[in-house]
Amino acid sequence: MRLVGHPRRRRRSGGQALVEFTLIIPIFMTLVVAIAEFSFLLVVKIGVTNTAQDAVQYASELGQTTNADFYILQLVEKDMAVPINRQRIQSVVIFKTNLLGTNLGSDTYTRTGSWTLNSVTIPYSLSGTKGYAETSRCNIVDTSICGGVQWIGVTITYNYSWITPLPNLVGLGTSPPVFVQTSTSRLEPIQ
Repeated sequence: MRLVGHPRRRRRSGGQALVEFTLIIPIFMTLVVAIAEFSFLLVVKIGVTNTAQDAVQYASELGQTTNADFYILQLVEKDMAVPINRQRIQSVVIFKTNLLGTNLGSDTYTRTGSWTLNSVTIPYSLSGTKGYAETSRCNIVDTSICGGVQWIGVTITYNYSWITPLPNLVGLGTSPPVFVQTSTSRLEPIQ
């Protein structure tokens, strides 16, 4: 004798699967979008951090070079690559510091206006007065000349903007994060 399955049960289980799928898919899609948003956020954060580190390393090598700030800002522009939106850079601060990271005088550049040097233009202008001129940066070992080798720092402020609509849906959309990355280094000494 052959047992025959119940057709009603199959139809019911098909409907049950559809209902379960309908209940689970929004949760699954929310999770996928959240992972994508977090991935973009992390990539941008790492990019801004790496750019600040590259900029301070370059600044420490340039030392008293004329127009060193221009070259540092040019490096910041070059280092900020996709998916980082350069337009979201709020400011770049180049400052004199000590071993503890204390700001002892700084130059703040905002991403407004333009600065041209040797037919190269970058979209930065000095905000306020010059507080740490390139000529005052000491990278000479002999302390009798300018007091000895100094420390330099670079701070980049970046306004992140959400990539996906998920933060708006869960109530985070009104305040995307602002990344403020600071790196310091000793000026490369010369004799």
